[in-house]
Amino acid sequence: MTHSDRALIEAFQGGDEFAFVALYNRYKGPVYAFCAKMLLDRAAAQDVMQEAFVRVYENRQRLLNAGSFKAYLFTIARNQCLNTLRRAGRHTGLPDDAAPLTDSETPFAHLLKAEQVDLVNRFLAELSPEYREVLVLREYQNLSYDEIAAVTRNTVSSVKSRLFKARRKLGEFLRPWIETAEEGTEGAADPSRRLVPASPSRLV
Repeated sequence: MTHSDRALIEAFQGGDEFAFVALYNRYKGPVYAFCAKMLLDRAAAQDVMQEAFVRVYENRQRLLNAGSFKAYLFTIARNQCLNTLRRAGRHTGLPDDAAPLTDSETPFAHLLKAEQVDLVNRFLAELSPEYREVLVLREYQNLSYDEIAAVTRNTVSSVKSRLFKARRKLGEFLRPWIETAEEGTEGAADPSRRLVPASPSRLV
């Protein structure tokens, strides 16, 4: 927990409502982004984000015992996302026998740089929640392996294994688009053979 987070929490526990507002403004964006990529539904993500902060507000006396406020907040959001997915029956699988990739082999950075919004969302929809969450927490929220392990209540080795499998699946999913894009650079340009155009909107 950073000193500024701790100071705000202490003020909040002492009855300073503006301290809670400050925490909300600091973390609402990252929490919403995480929920949106987990649920692939902006309205549902907004609801879950708000519910996460309501729970923080109602359990203010537990905050200083949480170790990391950020991890505690993402844990609440994560659990609410999983509950929402269970109610909707949205479960998709990822094979457990996929071989791991190293960080240098992952194509995720290429995809983000290309801003292929629709492609990213299509890929995320193919992942089961347990693989989607580690990918989003690592690639988008820049949480450490230790923080992700705390959020998901898993070991660091399990987090790394899931992340590597998710990245490998991404590589398999992207291969046809990447190969088509590379072919498009050879000879005459053909827009229909390039990577799917980026959506005007940003990633949710």
